[in-house]
Order: sequence, then structure tokens, then C-alpha cells
Amino acid sequence: MALTACTPAIPGESGGGGGDSSKLTMLLPDTVNSIDPALAFSTGGRQATWLIYEALVREDPKTGEAIPGLAESWDFTPLSASFVIKEGAMCADGSEITAGTVARNFERWKDPETNAPLVNNFFGSSDFTVEYDDTARTVDVALTVGMPFLGAEPSFTQLGIVCDSALEDPSVLATGSDGTGPYVVDEFVTGSHITLTRNDDYAWGPEGFSVKDLPKTVDLNIVEDLNTQVNLLLGGDADTALLQVDQLARLEGESGFTEQVADTGVTMMMFNERDGYPTQDEAVRRALAQALDFEELTQVQTQGLGYVADFLRAPSNICVDQKAIADVIPTGGIEAASATLEDAGYAKGDDGIYAKDGVPLSVQLLQMEFTSAASELVSSAWKDLGVKVELDNRGPAQAVDVLYSGTGWSVSFVSMGASQPTGFRPFFVGPAAPEGPNFGAINNPVYAQKQGEASQVGGLDSCPLWIEAEASVVERADWVPTIAADSQWVLGEGVSFFSKGAFVDPLTLRKN
Repeated sequence: MALTACTPAIPGESGGGGGDSSKLTMLLPDTVNSIDPALAFSTGGRQATWLIYEALVREDPKTGEAIPGLAESWDFTPLSASFVIKEGAMCADGSEITAGTVARNFERWKDPETNAPLVNNFFGSSDFTVEYDDTARTVDVALTVGMPFLGAEPSFTQLGIVCDSALEDPSVLATGSDGTGPYVVDEFVTGSHITLTRNDDYAWGPEGFSVKDLPKTVDLNIVEDLNTQVNLLLGGDADTALLQVDQLARLEGESGFTEQVADTGVTMMMFNERDGYPTQDEAVRRALAQALDFEELTQVQTQGLGYVADFLRAPSNICVDQKAIADVIPTGGIEAASATLEDAGYAKGDDGIYAKDGVPLSVQLLQMEFTSAASELVSSAWKDLGVKVELDNRGPAQAVDVLYSGTGWSVSFVSMGASQPTGFRPFFVGPAAPEGPNFGAINNPVYAQKQGEASQVGGLDSCPLWIEAEASVVERADWVPTIAADSQWVLGEGVSFFSKGAFVDPLTLRKN
């Protein structure tokens, strides 16, 4: 392969590039649900907000340590965060960022009327308090749900701060920006693209950083089909894209591209555990997983480029014990699956379909990521087991809407990733969708207990409890890992940056 690794510029170091005429085109793989930092939850939406809005702290690409953003200093414990806000940090409209501005941002995140989808990811819950002192430039946050990794890998590195005028009228954030970051929104066309223009007044980045090193314009083009993304790269119509292993194969032998590993995505088998759905029954969930040959499924879905996942989160992340997960994944084939169902009181009828209390076992498979061959393989295995299967094929955006609606699906395969164990917590505890992100309506008492205990312990000392919590999710077949695949950022000639998983650090963007 002609792909080679690249060495991006570090914030605070001159990396060349930039200039008044430079333009960088980045392809986004999913629909941008919002460019309001309190409402964005899609990968594309969050990438856009990171470019537009400055965070309180940043992550040093070299060391992973927290470095100043809008805050000049900070202190984290599992149940608190305190910041001293920089003097001289400005909004794009010329107004100053104060401690009160930051505090009002946090209050908006916790406000039920805002309905911020990721509030639990950043703050543990919406039940937190904020105090500030404009004279001392301090902001103090007291949490009620512990966030044990705030200090090790700060949640506040991607929580963008908007300006006071936008807090008074948040509607401006729907299609425009009122921000604190290195870019401002020039145009946002839903489902098509976002055009950003460099904020040349941005002067509160890391020491030695010059905003003039960044591209003058960044186009974020929304292209859901990854094969189309490859075509655009090959045609010179895009500068960078995040690709999966099967698309990377098309770039074999092509010159002029560099690559860097983004992260490892795990395709999870997920279930709707609400009343009235057969997958509320743990035995059904386990049997559906047992009936599948994950080796064959991986081969068919990834054409041999992926591998069977025996982890929920990639082993390179904190608090991961592969063996603890591998030991409890439901396996065994059709015979084991049949025994699981029969032990739970299901019996086959003359039509070959399992039933219980006169109700045939029938599932709705919501398909959004698998190829048609992989979907057919899953459907065929379940039919061989004795389960009726209704296949519902949808695009990613539509499928996500169905998942969060809470109705119209029994099981789905969704690619997920998280660097911290707290990243998955909102999906396992708390309100079920649509009131919260727990779209499977999971109620796992072991997970709830262990994560609660872990949340009161600081840093890596909490890992044994998190490992037990995550193993309970697989043992109970709430989520079952199936396929792992490494995604890669592909960069065109002259382009470089640092990425954090699926997200590009905006201050490292360069195009020569």
C-alpha cells in the first residue's frame, strides 16, 4: 500500500500551511444533527463544534496531558471540577469570555428544556451545581455522579463554550455560530455541508500557536456512503476522510496519501429490552447471540479485514480486561441456542418456530451497518434456530431515529467506541430513550451497582469495578461484541493533523 504515516504539527509549533487562500475539505460520514455544542451528538456534529467552539482545557497531542484552553488552570476530583478562566479570551463578536459566561453554558447543559443528549457523558448526570466569581475568574462545578477520569482524560476537552448572546438566543446556533474557537460558520446546509472560515482574531490558543497556520477555509462535506468518499479522495475532490478497513483496500497502490490510525470500532449486538418485546427475555438475547458464527460473520462483513471482537472497548483503552469479556460472550451455535430457549420454556411448533405461552418468537432486525450478505447470514441463522425474522433496512440517520424512538425494533448491530468506561455508562443506566440515551431500556442491577461504586473512586483505582460492570453487560447479553475493525484517517497530499479517535484536533490542521 502506498499509504504512509504522517507527522502532524503540534499546537504551539510552526507547521507551515495556512495562508489566506488555503482550503481543506474534510468528509463527514454521518448526518450532522446539530452544530450547537449542547445538542450535537453525531460524530460530524461534534467535529464541527470542536472547530467552532473553544473548550476549557485541551489535550496535548504529544503527552495526552491537559493543557490550557479557555481556562488557565483547573482542578479535578471524581465529584468536582474547578477552573480559573483566562483573561483576554474573546468571542467572535468581540465580547469577553467571563466566568459567568462559562457557568451559564453549564447551566444550559443541565436545563431539562435544553435536553442536551451528552450531558451524562460530560457531567455524569444533569444533577450538578455551578458557582462562579467573575472577579476571581473562577468556576466551580459539584457533581452528584462521580466522573473518576476527569483528571486523567478530561471530559471538558470537547465541551465547547458559546457566547452570552447565544445563551440569550440559542436559535442562532442552529445554522450559525457565536463561538470562541478558531473557526466561524459561513454556511450550514443540513444534510450537505458546513463551510467554516478561520477566525483570525483567535489568540488564546497554546503558547506559540498562530491561527494563521490553519487553513483559511474548512469545508465539512457530509457523505454517508464510504465508497463515495473514496471516489472523492481519488478524484482530488477531498483532502481527508475517516475510512473503514474495506474502503482502505481500494487505496492499495495509490500514491499521494498518508494515514494514521483513528480507533477500533466494535460492532455491538444490541437489544430492545422494553415490555412487549421478545428481547426483554435474557434467554432470547443469549440464544440469538449463540446462534451466530462470529468468525463467519466477520469474514462476510469485512471481507477478512476485520476480526472477531472479544472486548467492548479497544484493549488500548483504560480499564479493559479482554479475558473478562471473552469469558462471558454467549457462544455455542444452534444447538446451544436451542437449549437456552427450551430451558426458558420455549417449544417448537409444527411450523418449526419457537413459541412460549402461545406467542411465536419473532424479532425485528433493524439493519443499518451490515452489508446485505451479512444481514442475510444473520437472518438465516436465526431462521434455522426457529425464530421469525423481520428485516428492516434503513440508512444510518433513519436507523438512529428508530433506535431512540424505543419502538419498531428488537435487535440491531451498531458500531460503538469509547476510550473511558464512563463513555458507555449513559447507555446502560438512567432514563430510557427518548427521555435519555439508554435506547435499549437496559436495567442491569450488577452494572448499576458496580459503576456506582467505581464512580466514587478516583482514576485507575476504579478499574476493577469498571471491569466487573462491563463484563455484566455481556454476561447478561445486554450488548454482545461481534466484529472489530480498525478505522484510519486518510490524508491527501500536504495535509496533516492529530486526531483523537474519530475527532480531529482543530489546532493541528495543516494544509501545505
